[in-house]
Amino acid sequence: MPAYGPPTSGMPAYGMPDASGMPPQGGPGWNAPPTGPVIGGPGAGWPSGDRGASTGSRNKLIIGVVAAVLLLVCGVGVAAAFVGGDPEQKRTSSGAGGGASASPTPSKAPEPLTATAYQTLLTDADAVMAPAWQKVAAAKNQAATVEAAQALADAVKTSAPRFTSVTPPNEAAAGHEQLKRAFDALGSDFVALTGDAKNGEICAGSAAVAQVSGLPAATYLRDAVKAFGTAFKFGAWLPAPVAQQTRTLGNGTMVKKGTLNGSGEFTINNSGSTTDVVVSLVPNGGKVAAWTVYVSAGKTYKVKKVKDGNYQVYMATGVDWDAGVAGFTRSCEFEKFEDLFEFKTTSRQYTTWEITLKASVGGNADTDSVDPGDFPQ
Repeated sequence: MPAYGPPTSGMPAYGMPDASGMPPQGGPGWNAPPTGPVIGGPGAGWPSGDRGASTGSRNKLIIGVVAAVLLLVCGVGVAAAFVGGDPEQKRTSSGAGGGASASPTPSKAPEPLTATAYQTLLTDADAVMAPAWQKVAAAKNQAATVEAAQALADAVKTSAPRFTSVTPPNEAAAGHEQLKRAFDALGSDFVALTGDAKNGEICAGSAAVAQVSGLPAATYLRDAVKAFGTAFKFGAWLPAPVAQQTRTLGNGTMVKKGTLNGSGEFTINNSGSTTDVVVSLVPNGGKVAAWTVYVSAGKTYKVKKVKDGNYQVYMATGVDWDAGVAGFTRSCEFEKFEDLFEFKTTSRQYTTWEITLKASVGGNADTDSVDPGDFPQ
């Protein structure tokens, strides 16, 4: 077994660093006997003692060199690095121009607007928002609703920034914060409305008004108007919340009667559907319906006295029939049959057709989607 403890020979003696701060020549810097047994030592020749003094000197040297490099790189006029001695005595100094610093001067808050100036701001916003809202309310079909909803979103983009960078008069402060909150929410709400109109979820102005007027953003706007009180006028264009409606017509109601003086018959079987439908027969090559009939979900209806001719058959399905615009206001879809329907009467026979408005395996009629603007009236 090897012996434990300090070596008795084979290694030179070492001591404290000399005045230069470096350990004695050839010595690693150990200067004291071990404070405890050396376990697992290799035997004779194993160095003893603690590394404290040498480690401190080396650390000081490294710190001094790094500091000198940093100071010189930074362009400081004079740099001094101290090595050796007590670590607390490390010092660096810089020449003139190294210690000055500047602190930013806080910007002055903008002065509050006068009541007159703030009312002008509100009036200008009303002048942009009111016509856009009226355009939405008046939209009579899906295409017009898309256009109006986009105009409303653009109006918010124009108006909202004008209120973010101003300080309102004290009497308008509460309403001003609510108004900014409303504009923030309305911006995204009107963009969403545009998307809903494009995909047919909203197809007319009455449904658009009901959707927007019941949103939290509309409530924020009403709260702003309430906070302004009688001191300021704004937002008269926004109505109270309007509930969505689900209006229908009676099964077999002729939306457009036209002239029915022939002998043909046309049966619409909507018994397997959960959605009301209007069906129009349009003379081939034309754009105006000969007649249009409303058939309720789960019902069937037969149109009699159809005149002879070749017809295209158009269908529109949806929810909430608005008689004022002669169309559905929500969940609208527009289609037409690919094939023509021929009605021909002779002295001995007449033509009868039946369509079943439910997709089924083995069906013998295909339909194509139709742009809402191309649906015949």
